[in-house]
Amino acid sequence: MRRALLGSICLVIAGCGGDVDAVDAPSLTTVQEGAVDDRPVQARGLAIRHDLLELSHLADIDHHGLYIDFGGPARHKYTVGNWGSGWGSDGLDGDVTFTRVGNTGRVYFPLSAPRDITLRFQIRPIGSHRMQVFMNGESLRGVVLEQGRQFRAYDVTVPAARTRAGENQLLLRFGGTETENGEAVAVDVGSIRVVEGAPRDDAEFSPPQWDTLVSAVEMEGVERRALAFRSPTTLSYYLEVPERARFVFGVAAEGGDLEARVRVTPEGGEPNEIFHARPGGAWRDHAINLASYRGQVVRLELLVSGTGHGRVAWSTPAVMAPPLEVAERPQPIRNVVVLLIDTLRADRLQPYNPASRVETPTFTRLANEGVLFEQAQTVENWTKPSCASVLTGLSPSTHGAKTSEARLPASAELLSEALHAQGFATGSFIANGYVSDRFGFDQGWDSYNNFIREGRSTEAENVFAEAASFIESHRDDRFFVYVQTIDPHVPYDPPSEYLRRYDASSYSGRVQPRSTPDLLEDAKRGRVSFNDNDRRRLEALHDGEISYHDHHLGEFLARLEQLGVADDTLVVVTSDHGEEFDDHGSWGHGHSIFQELIGVPLVFYRPGGIPGGRRVQHTVSTMNIAQTVLDLTGVEGMPRAEGRSLVPDLLGDVPAGPQVAFSDFQDIRRVARAGRYKLVVRANHSSVMFDLQADPNEEHERPVNDFPIAGRYVRILLGQYLGAANRGQWLRGQQDQVGGLETEQAEMDDTIRAQLRALGYAN
Repeated sequence: MRRALLGSICLVIAGCGGDVDAVDAPSLTTVQEGAVDDRPVQARGLAIRHDLLELSHLADIDHHGLYIDFGGPARHKYTVGNWGSGWGSDGLDGDVTFTRVGNTGRVYFPLSAPRDITLRFQIRPIGSHRMQVFMNGESLRGVVLEQGRQFRAYDVTVPAARTRAGENQLLLRFGGTETENGEAVAVDVGSIRVVEGAPRDDAEFSPPQWDTLVSAVEMEGVERRALAFRSPTTLSYYLEVPERARFVFGVAAEGGDLEARVRVTPEGGEPNEIFHARPGGAWRDHAINLASYRGQVVRLELLVSGTGHGRVAWSTPAVMAPPLEVAERPQPIRNVVVLLIDTLRADRLQPYNPASRVETPTFTRLANEGVLFEQAQTVENWTKPSCASVLTGLSPSTHGAKTSEARLPASAELLSEALHAQGFATGSFIANGYVSDRFGFDQGWDSYNNFIREGRSTEAENVFAEAASFIESHRDDRFFVYVQTIDPHVPYDPPSEYLRRYDASSYSGRVQPRSTPDLLEDAKRGRVSFNDNDRRRLEALHDGEISYHDHHLGEFLARLEQLGVADDTLVVVTSDHGEEFDDHGSWGHGHSIFQELIGVPLVFYRPGGIPGGRRVQHTVSTMNIAQTVLDLTGVEGMPRAEGRSLVPDLLGDVPAGPQVAFSDFQDIRRVARAGRYKLVVRANHSSVMFDLQADPNEEHERPVNDFPIAGRYVRILLGQYLGAANRGQWLRGQQDQVGGLETEQAEMDDTIRAQLRALGYAN
């Protein structure tokens, strides 16, 4: 859309958010080479961290009430995507976008305070002619839907006593469904408005659909991409403010007597108006210092008020910051070793937890000389789905290998396949029975070895020795070696010298090394309990396994040096999940989504190729490993992978957009972690939050409304991710369509069941 906007400039600036710079649009010619043409001059020398145009679908829009626009990407932040909330496919009928819903639909929306509201629904009945409305668990009233397949408005009043400050949960129940195109549909919902009091005359209401917010706007001959909207409207963005950030934008208006404001509210703080102007008809550019909000999650509001039917346009608004000092990109790396240490939680290691007693000099050296990710998170709490995501770059919901009998589909491309296609010699040396040919992991390997399936010793010295032999035979080739050791996994049975490091007592209780799989399973189910001596012994056995493993990792790396390949080889060290030692009332793994199970180590090490001694503080997912390896080796492939390359992070940059990781626990938990905040959404529709900075051990489960801004921020990200048609592009409003993968089931025989039971897996 192109608009000619005329008027004069009348500027007023108020507030205390930092300094404000303003210049007229003609000086845009001074923007540095390579910058976006219509970016204000204040953007010169800055890097985009949050592009509000590209993230417009994530903003809450209040125009005569909160407007929930169904049928497109703007609705996912209200419906947890499509997960567990009853919502189905999106559609278009003429100029009306809509979302289909079955018997039940759930919506989560924010209010600043309890108040009397009216819910105005735009609904077309399909298989149902009655709707029952519940707010925050309490029934309101039933609504009879008129016959005929047309969209009509229905109002439901809600007293203030049924609402609350922060997140509100709206539940819709319908009286029946009709099948259309294979989908059970009760009604189509076009929009829901949440209006304070009673709705005004609709003549004053102009639906602020998401796809009309961003347009090309011309002001006195200068055209820019902008957010443009009428009065009264507030766009609320939720984001984490980076170091040395500035909010950079241009502003102008057409028609009416309009005011433009910017307000910032940090989590736990008070609103602060940092900008106030009466814009004229020419662009006026600004850069507002946000340094006082660094590291905080904030609500950033763009407000338009005043009289008349004109609009205020906000051109190329973005949170920007000076670029970081980034190391030079290395030449493509020749070889890769990915080491996944099964059942190793991050805080057992001194580089993550200096108070840990566990001795791991080899890992510590790699961490000190490589790049360590402080907040790496795995995608699941047990082996099969986690390892599948490491090797495919796909989320568990996409690759489908989530249950004990599920098989990784043949159509899911592994990193081994992509590298093998480019001439790499590929070898896998795996000591966990779930990462086996039976479950689809034997794709793309010149040498595939599963020590459990083949009945061979799974001890680290044997696994590393065979991996080293493969490397020796292929040292003149480019190689990719995947090593999955299992020593910290039950049964905990380290050599006695390593056990004595952590418990030299003459213990004679029930905790015996080879019985630990059954003991932990019984403890999970409440059939046994442990005294202090038992607990000490269990942890000593586990810690001894970690130190034993670290010793043989050191020998393996020394062998790479002897073979003359160490300098050309990237070593990635991570884990699939951790282990609980009664941290939250249980033992082992596979049962919860606390950080002792999903917080894992992640280190990239290649002396001379990746700048060493760096610690990356922001949150990342182990799902990113495959794409990072491809990027570092200079290999193109895995176009369907949903992870992203961590090469910018390795070199010292912080990529634009939210830094967030998502995890699953089967289909009963969904987790989003962004910065210090962690949201857990359960299949029973309850949600809780953790502040991992104030409560690193997750001892205090908090209601989402204890964090009205941070909770909304993480809820928006999780909904957008779970609603994405293409999780590789999950943050975008418009995404390229990709086909789903076929679900496959493995054939489970008595032998493989026995092998898995020996590892403590109940099946």
